[in-house]
Amino acid sequence: MSAEVSIACKYESFNTLIKINDPELLLEVFLSQLIPEYGSNIQVEIFERKGAEWQKNIVNGCSSSDFDEDRQFILLHKIDPDKTKTWFYQPSQNGWYCAYKPLSSRQYAMFISIDSPDNIIDEDYIQLLFGFYCHQLCSLEGTYRDNQTGLYNRKAFDLRMDSLLHNHNMSRRNNPCNPSFFVMLDIDNFKDINDTYGHLYGDEVLTIIAKLMNDSFREYDLLFRYGGEEFSVVLMDIDDEICKQVLNRFRLKVENYDYPKPDKVTISLGYTNFNRELTVGQLIDQADRALYFSKENGRNATHKYQDLVKQKSISAI
Repeated sequence: MSAEVSIACKYESFNTLIKINDPELLLEVFLSQLIPEYGSNIQVEIFERKGAEWQKNIVNGCSSSDFDEDRQFILLHKIDPDKTKTWFYQPSQNGWYCAYKPLSSRQYAMFISIDSPDNIIDEDYIQLLFGFYCHQLCSLEGTYRDNQTGLYNRKAFDLRMDSLLHNHNMSRRNNPCNPSFFVMLDIDNFKDINDTYGHLYGDEVLTIIAKLMNDSFREYDLLFRYGGEEFSVVLMDIDDEICKQVLNRFRLKVENYDYPKPDKVTISLGYTNFNRELTVGQLIDQADRALYFSKENGRNATHKYQDLVKQKSISAI
């Protein structure tokens, strides 16, 4: 590859990243642009420091603490949390570590290795591109996360649902998870909670529900604050019976949580099969119909749209 072509390719990598407005897609594009001439010979892992530990960034903007112990040791002991930039080669793992801190509260790291000894790492390019990716990620996440709960917001919901429904062939290549069920849920009698204890406590309840969602669902499920006291979930690669168990277990966890105020907090849920033949609006309508049935029949319950139609408890949409 000539020097002129190489420079042009590198410039286009930055230009491509800056056009992305979805933080989850940003990771996929970053990985695809990082030294594309290496092809399958390159291995790249992205990490984020969260508190006193590092977590690996994976699909759907989620993270996992389940990764190689040697990698954990290097991240914890050889990357200074106070330094803006770090770059070093780790002989024992035959790869390079690059760390970057675009904001005082965020620090990211990348491990990169190349199988073929014939390829040479362009250190300056990698560090610049990774730093650019970190800045872009911080900028985008501020517009895709709900400030109060930390869950994905309505804007992220619209983008992710559209991607799952219309770009599933491409998503399937980059993401091994396949959507199985779409869930709508909301807090029972939330207006009464606000009226009785005030809106500050209502906000605290919303934060607790979000925490319980993060604790109850898997790292690759998608969790959204849909609006107000209403939330939505996309459950990945799960069968019908397990789905029902997971949702009811989460419902009971909410009911049994030790809230600061004496009154019990409960939720109602409705869910439907994630059918890619439907529109986003149709999926929402189906889950909402099941949710409304739960609310109208005692609350603190979980119902599936298809089951209710089969039982003739509701009419099909």
